[in-house]
Amino acid sequence: MNIAELRVKLSKSLEFLKSELNQLRTGRPTPLLIENIQVDAYDTKMTVKELGSISVPDPQNLVVSVWDKTLLKSIAGAIGDSDLKLNPVVDGDVVRVPLPALTEERRKELVKLVSVKVEEAKNTIRSIRQDFMKEIEKAFAEKEIGEDKKYTGKEEVEKVVKEFTEKLDELGENKKEEIMKV
Repeated sequence: MNIAELRVKLSKSLEFLKSELNQLRTGRPTPLLIENIQVDAYDTKMTVKELGSISVPDPQNLVVSVWDKTLLKSIAGAIGDSDLKLNPVVDGDVVRVPLPALTEERRKELVKLVSVKVEEAKNTIRSIRQDFMKEIEKAFAEKEIGEDKKYTGKEEVEKVVKEFTEKLDELGENKKEEIMKV
């Protein structure tokens, strides 16, 4: 039972949630929105960011400057097929991705999705917590630690888990605010 190890595992859950939330669209375009979309290229799956550079020329567009022009249609197709409901256009030697203004209804859908993702992250944290609690109980049962150590260990785990749960909630609330901001 190691609190540093617990913090590392919980940090990974937090980072994963951050990356998931970064892919959700808000009122402002960001390259993070499309950079991890999988594209069939060179007989394998690659991400958009591996195949070109993504820029934000104005508040309504993302532009992908593709390094290999033969992949323009593949990249546009992958972005179009993603669950982001975007309609990319091949424009010369770039893929232009117009971002329509978010409707109130779509904003509410995104807020619900944020709540779902935060809840999934909390479930992961609960699972990690449970594993550490079992480790403490096992160490106590095998007489590796005494009763005092068992209770202080459990208290420490609860304290760290509570800290990370609060961070998850804060992340979720910030993202919801960002989405609802017109």
